[in-house]
Amino acid sequence: MKEISFYTTSLLLSPVLLWQGLKARKTIPRLPDASGPDFGELPGADPFSLLVLGESTVAGVGIPDYKSSLTGQIASVLGSKSGRKILWKAIGESGITLKEAKEKFGSRLPESSPDAIVIALGANDVVKLNTQKRWSSELQDLIDICKSKYSDTPIFIAGVPPLGIFPSLPSTMRFVLGWKARLLDQASSYLSARLENVFHIPMRKLSSISAEGIFCSDGFHPSIKGCSIWGEEIADSILTVYNKRFF
Repeated sequence: MKEISFYTTSLLLSPVLLWQGLKARKTIPRLPDASGPDFGELPGADPFSLLVLGESTVAGVGIPDYKSSLTGQIASVLGSKSGRKILWKAIGESGITLKEAKEKFGSRLPESSPDAIVIALGANDVVKLNTQKRWSSELQDLIDICKSKYSDTPIFIAGVPPLGIFPSLPSTMRFVLGWKARLLDQASSYLSARLENVFHIPMRKLSSISAEGIFCSDGFHPSIKGCSIWGEEIADSILTVYNKRFF
């Protein structure tokens, strides 16, 4: 997938994109983060700890509480399908880019080693038109930060959100930002394939179903239903990797 074609097209469409971007900024409502603790525990047998790092989806924007957010949904599926006791922790910040995450999250990582780390970032990098090269470098940096603290913990890279289906965005913006999201996700896939104990999880289910009911009232962030669908996809990938090792 050629990135130069993307930037050529974006340049040609820049007057329309600028106008639509200003309009979207004014019309998309700002929703609050999830309330309550950003950690939790689900009953079960042997404990399994989950750490999720990310942007507004991990901060639970538009979701009542963290238990119903993406992290809570991943934990719920892991617990129900494995029978394990799930200890989960979310570290998320709305509006954060990958560059900012690698600068901020290192000091917030728990001391105890998790059994799985999920990195869920990308929407803000898509909006800011981050390049594949810079995205790969910044993702490598964040992975290295995690590996330096938790050397043996598998790291799962969630798919970049498919902005091409976001109902709050005008059609031209959806086309361009959806294209950019695919480019960054492609870079995530290539990087993960080269690294040991790092796994890319493409977002297939949310990208292929009707947008009805899977977004919050702002038409930009996933609803509880959207988080549930995405969370199950991520959890199933974790279970697939861990099946022979732990479960």
